Amino acid sequence: MTDEHSEISDAALEGIRNLLDAGKNYGIGITFEPDTPGWKVGYMRGMGGGELASANDLETAVKAAERPLDELAHRLAENARERA
Repeated sequence: MTDEHSEISDAALEGIRNLLDAGKNYGIGITFEPDTPGWKVGYMRGMGGGELASANDLETAVKAAERPLDELAHRLAENARERA
């Protein structure tokens, strides 16, 4: 990890906690990956996964991942209801 990724703001930490809590409630794993331009936030569910958001800094990536995570959770819940 480079120096630019070692400083994490309080706002980013709170956003991370919120995403992890939401992921736990939805049954979706959340991933955080530093990359060359910044950070990627993704998800894992079962054997699959994907990217929720990416940005030049962690705080922005975390905030950008909130809505796609909620949308994913709603789609999964709707699919589960349809199968029931």
